[in-house]
Amino acid sequence: MHRRFWVGTLAAALLISLGWGLNEYRLAGEYRLTAENNSHRALNDFASHLDQLETDMAKGNVANSPNQQVFYLSQISSKSDGALKDFAQIPAEQTGLSYIGQFLTQSGDFARTLAQKVASGGTISEEDKKNLQEIHDRLVPVNQKVQTIMTRMDTENLAWTDPAPSIRQRLGFGGPQIAEAAADGSEAASKSVRSGLDQLDASLQKLPPFSYTGEFSARVVQKPLGLPAGQVTRTQAQSVARSFLSKVGYVNVTPDFAGESKGDLGGYSWQYKDAYLEVSRQGGVVTLYQNQRSIDPRTLSLEDATRKAQVALQALGWKLVITSNEDFGSYVEFNAVAEQDGVRLYPDKVRLSIAMDNGQLVSLDSTPYYAFHHSRTFPAKITMEQAVRKLRPNFKVLESRLAVIAKTGNQEIYAYEFRGRYMDEEYLLYLNAQNGNEEKIQRIIKTPRGEYLQ
Repeated sequence: MHRRFWVGTLAAALLISLGWGLNEYRLAGEYRLTAENNSHRALNDFASHLDQLETDMAKGNVANSPNQQVFYLSQISSKSDGALKDFAQIPAEQTGLSYIGQFLTQSGDFARTLAQKVASGGTISEEDKKNLQEIHDRLVPVNQKVQTIMTRMDTENLAWTDPAPSIRQRLGFGGPQIAEAAADGSEAASKSVRSGLDQLDASLQKLPPFSYTGEFSARVVQKPLGLPAGQVTRTQAQSVARSFLSKVGYVNVTPDFAGESKGDLGGYSWQYKDAYLEVSRQGGVVTLYQNQRSIDPRTLSLEDATRKAQVALQALGWKLVITSNEDFGSYVEFNAVAEQDGVRLYPDKVRLSIAMDNGQLVSLDSTPYYAFHHSRTFPAKITMEQAVRKLRPNFKVLESRLAVIAKTGNQEIYAYEFRGRYMDEEYLLYLNAQNGNEEKIQRIIKTPRGEYLQ
């Protein structure tokens, strides 16, 4: 009797465990399907924005009247921003598609700079026209490549990532990888969405940078202002990477060397399981971190994620102010900036993301901070009361502060920042703190995912 009782108990426990396992497997499958659908939507939106961007850029090259030029240049700027947001949601094995993102950023920035120039009564110079045509010439093959990837996804069920390499390939007998083949000038067909984007990124790397005046024209600065002094060796960089990983939750890890990047912001790349990070050669600091693990169903609130972001920044030694967030469902992306004497330094920015399943830091980009951070000397200023009197009547001020903002050509403006309401809409207004001139106006668009600036 006693034996039959235990046999029955064990059988019941086995059935319960089996049922729980099947249910978890079903939920995991549903989550993977949802994630894949979201990824497909992001790529589809990216391709759509890119196609519209190419069309607007072609029309902008033809436009000759100021009104039409401002219209199409504004469209180019808007579509570039939209494509960049969609591109950020496309899954990747690691960060590294920097040239595609940089190309989109500079395209939108250059168009925005020209639109402001024409709207202020200026004209587009021959050099500006040459740059605009060059951007369009580069955009055409980029758009064609992305549209081809979309077509292959629909007709060939193109996978998101390459299949795992065979033993023969691991031993070096499998031929060149897709990105390597692209760098060599070959036209090997990509085996996945990721390898297709890698191939596209590699082709953009071979092109010389175009020169123009704009806020992001020196996105990769020649002499970073915020990197610590001194050079680190590869061994020292590995210690930095190991320390960083321990602070974000890993225990007793030894990251593997993944390569080197060039330039004054370049350094050593490291990888451990799904985590990838870059340590600068100068100063030995982590400039990029990405954890591409699968994120489980959401359990945290936005308030929880904000607290987790603050804790992560403190653990990593950052003393920054979180200024904005954007909710992508499985994770929330935050922007945090430095402050000096109570003045917000918007160019000195760090972007980080928190997973909404367990609050883990899953990405960090400190490149803007290390590129632009330095100690400022603030000039004499008008008073806050004098600045307020220069605002439009009936503009209700909700928040006000001093800030440093970036303007055309990486010029910095010491300004009063006013967040306020006018005609049932919210805006950010920036007035020059020295003379009260309006320097920048942004409309705040509120959505379920967060606040957008337009």
